[in-house]
Amino acid sequence: MPNALVTGSPERVPDITIALKSAGFDILSAGAISPEDVPDLEANSVDCYVQLPVDPPAAGGGALRRTRDVLAHEMVSRFDAAAQFLPLLAPTATVLLVTEDFDGLDDSAGRLDPDQKAVRTIVGVLAEAILRDCGRSGVRTAVIAGDRASHEIAALASHRPPEPLPWWLYATVDPDLDFADWRNSILCLASLRDG
Repeated sequence: MPNALVTGSPERVPDITIALKSAGFDILSAGAISPEDVPDLEANSVDCYVQLPVDPPAAGGGALRRTRDVLAHEMVSRFDAAAQFLPLLAPTATVLLVTEDFDGLDDSAGRLDPDQKAVRTIVGVLAEAILRDCGRSGVRTAVIAGDRASHEIAALASHRPPEPLPWWLYATVDPDLDFADWRNSILCLASLRDG
């Protein structure tokens, strides 16, 4: 039975954990994990790592303050968590990095605001850094929009190539993105297939 490790916001962890259990995963640990709470697991023993966003910093202070807080609080803690768990990943592990679930769009055209694009870009950099540190062996990474349903995230976690991904995962990938960003999200999902 494959196993999974889930970190991030306590609000979303239970739903993801239940969905992963329903998809056949044994949950090793789940929740907001500080450096002192890292589970005692053997190296190369984690089949799936799902990193949810941490609780966002308190709102206020304008766009400049919010962007600074997201970078200093959320992004640094996400990179730190990934560095802690990297040695635990199995050679063919799947790493799913879920972005923040933003409530609104920037304008009437439905485009994402600059904060949303920046967060997705930086989480994409984290995904690439994980692959580089793993030597691109068999570890797979994907950046998943925070508004995806828990069962969809579990389906991506349980996907094992060479099986094709379910078609519905492609149809609903980040519909609020402009075409170029949407295409990049699709290609990121398709790269799971290529291993």
